[in-house]
Parts: sequence; C-alpha cells; structure tokens
Amino acid sequence: MDHKILVLLVMGMFMTFSCDNEFLTEGNPTAASVENSFNTEVEALQGLYAAYSGFQSNDFWAREFWWLPDMLSDETKTAGANLEAHRAALLNYNIDATNPLFSAVFKGVYRVIHRANLVINTLPGRANPELSQESIDLIVAEAKFLRAYCYFELVTYFGNVPFSTEPVTNTEGVPLAESVEDIYNLIVADLTEAEANLPLASAYRGTSNLGRATKGSAQGLLGRVELFRGNYTAARDVLQRLIDSGEYALADNYEVNHREENENNVESIWEIQFMLLRDGGDWQGWIGNGDGFKLQAMRGQEYSPFDWHNTLPSETLKAAFESGDPRYKLCFIEYGDTYGGPGVDSVFTAEKVAQGNSEENTHWRKYGNAYKQLTESLWSGINHRVIRYADVLLMMAEIENELNGPSATAINYVNMVRDRVDMPPLPTAEYPTSTKEELFAAIVHERQVELCSEQCRARDVKRWYREGKITTKPHENYESKHEFMPIPIDEIDNNPALSADDQKPGY
Repeated sequence: MDHKILVLLVMGMFMTFSCDNEFLTEGNPTAASVENSFNTEVEALQGLYAAYSGFQSNDFWAREFWWLPDMLSDETKTAGANLEAHRAALLNYNIDATNPLFSAVFKGVYRVIHRANLVINTLPGRANPELSQESIDLIVAEAKFLRAYCYFELVTYFGNVPFSTEPVTNTEGVPLAESVEDIYNLIVADLTEAEANLPLASAYRGTSNLGRATKGSAQGLLGRVELFRGNYTAARDVLQRLIDSGEYALADNYEVNHREENENNVESIWEIQFMLLRDGGDWQGWIGNGDGFKLQAMRGQEYSPFDWHNTLPSETLKAAFESGDPRYKLCFIEYGDTYGGPGVDSVFTAEKVAQGNSEENTHWRKYGNAYKQLTESLWSGINHRVIRYADVLLMMAEIENELNGPSATAINYVNMVRDRVDMPPLPTAEYPTSTKEELFAAIVHERQVELCSEQCRARDVKRWYREGKITTKPHENYESKHEFMPIPIDEIDNNPALSADDQKPGY
C-alpha cells in the first residue's frame, strides 16, 4: 500500500518532542523540535504520520492491544501451557494492577495520544505560505480522530484515566479526568470535527492516501461511541449519514475482509495498516514502538495452530454458529481441511499443530495466512479491520429494534449481512423476530458470528449486561469491579499526579 510506504518514510521524525531538553537545544539548535517544525505541509504530514505509526507498535495493534478485548471476551480459550501467564490471567478474570498487559496497552495508546496532541496543539498556530488553512484543518481533524479513537478504547476498558488534551512537556504527570463524561465529551467533539473536515473514502481510493482516516471512519466510530453509551438516536443519526453517503457496501466474499490482498476494500471503514517487510529475522529487530521499520503484525503467529498456537476458539463461540453457516469454515480450521493456497495445498492434521493441545479439532484460521502459505513464519502484513460496513449494518439493526421494535428496516439490516454468506433470511425457526426481544437475540447472535475475533464481543457483552439486556455475566468469575480494568500499578508509581487513591475500586 502506498500509504504504508509514506508512513514508513516519516515515522519517528517527531518522537523527541515530549521533553524539554535544554541541553539538546543548546548543543544542536537546528535539531528537530516543535519550534522549528510543522511549518510546511510535508512537516505537518510527518507529524501526523508519526501518530499513525504508533498504532503499528508492539504495545498497540501489532501485538499487545488486541489481547485485551480478546481475553476478556467469551470467544477464546487457552490452547495450553504455552499461553503466557499474564494473558491467561485475563482469560480467567484473575485480574490485578500488576498485569504487564495493562502497562503495555497504556504505553501504546498514550504514545499515539501524545503524538496527536502535538499536531492538534501546534499546527493551528503556524502561518506559512506552504501550509494552507485547508491542509491545517484536514491534518488536525485527522489527528483528532486518532486521539478520539485512543481515548474511547481507554475509557471503555479502564473508565476514568489520565487525561490531557495537550502534549506532555514536563515530569509533573497527568491526572485523571474530572469525570468519565469529560472524556466522552472530548471524544464526541473530536469526532464531530473529524466528520466535518475529513474527505469521503472515494477521495483516497486509488491514491497514495489510501488507509488514512476518512469522513466515514469518523462516522463509524462516533456511531459506535454513542451506541456504547446508550444514545440510540444520536448513534442512528450518524450511522445513517454513513449509509446514505453510498461510499460503502459489503464485499462479495466474507473472507476477503481478513486477507492481505483485499485490504481497504469497499467494506472497510477503518483499518490499522500493516505491511510484510521481511520474512524471518531476529525478534529484537522487529519489536518497536512505532518509530522505526515495525509495520508487521503478530496475530497470526499468536493464534495460528502452525506456530505459537496460544489460543483456541471457545466452545461458546463454536456453538453459536448455525448449521451450514459458511463463516464457520472461514473462521476456523479443522482436521481434514485443506490449507496453503493454490499449488501448495496440504491437509491439516493433528501432527501439523506446532504446539499446545493438538487433541482439539478446531483452531483459528481467521486473520491467519493459511489461505496462501503453510506457516505463519512470525511475520504478517494483514491489516486489522477496526470498523467495517457489516458492523455498521448490525449496529443499525440493533438501534432500529431498540427505537422502533422488530421493524422491517431492522430485520433487513441483519438479512443484508446474512445474504452475503447465503444464510436464510430472518425470521427462522431458530431465530424468530416477532418481538423486540426475539430480534435482539438474533442480532446478538449475528454480531457474535459475523464479527468474531474482531475485538467487538467484549465491549458488546459489557454494554448489554450493564443495560440488563442479557443476564449471563461476561465471565463466570465476573465481579462488579470488572466493569473496568485497574490502572497499571507502574502508571500510578511513575505518574506524580496519581496516587493509590486513584486506583479503581476493588483493585
């Protein structure tokens, strides 16, 4: 992807801005700094792309982040002792503030927030003929989208968190927000501005900008935010604007949404961009924080049965699929299935499982490279689809059902998703739709199977349980304190603005 190359060329050029290092200023006054940068469109884009590159870091979407929603959902179970203890602890809801996964996620997410804040706070004050107001508005809006996304992930999983809308320039620390509502107010304001100033997806397709956030990205995320908060009318309004734009449609084939060759397609609303740069190489040469050549993802290596094989699909998830649903075979691989792709097809057997519990028949295929090769080989260039059109349609189905009951409109949204995979339309004997409650159950099912392993389930179950729409707890070990995860203990230790009193109740 051309946009990935652009990010690769500029990432890391603005990584030293977070400290007020007087000795650096005195020793090298021409070194990159806030004061002598962001003066041209090229420099402004470099600052923006530095924020994008943070998503590709090891402690964000390249590896650590998706473990959080995955382990807290009912989609996944351990494949054996090879699953690292701190990940297995989340899977069992054995949760405390010392878990290193929380620390990694905080580092990764706040890195992007800091870089976005640099752009947002610096760029509007620049006056240069090489930097038009139109460019400033676009780049700032894009940075606000990235910041809003990061704060939404934090506030939904951690509740009230350290909150700043400015780049950190000293060691005094960042306090918690005054309230969770303050965080949401910023998220909504950022996304509203992003929607107003970002271009339609069609403006970027076929160009070197493909992969950057668009108006639809802001609309899709804002709809997700408002739905999570229970603001159904607001969620419907913004998602309706996305649908009415005509920019998106379901891809012809469900499986292409998890393959490298079909990235940023007509169904894609926002993706985290990855790129296969090397096949093999040393581990330490790959790990990074998004300020070097770290564009590869780890998901296939972690989940695939051909390499580390750390997780398996849960019995709950497997049982959710209706008989004959082709998505089952597109998400999972079982003994006797072929894999590897044209010219290299092989039959999957228990002997080919790299490690872990090979007695299990069903293993993860989704987001893996088994469709084209016989091993994951550590590296993957498959983009993570964060928001896609099928998700929007199912959100709209839930919203319409909530506001208007089991209307033909609500049912049609679900059936659009089912029709793509040749599943019989609702109502069915298994999923009737005569009442609001029946259609809700059908929508819950459809989201579970359509979006499995796409980091949606944990947040869905949390909001449904919180609103009393489902009675089954998110996990058998779930307690009220698990509504939010603890602030990492090292964050409290290292942030002078925090104290033990700021920790979440129960931790």
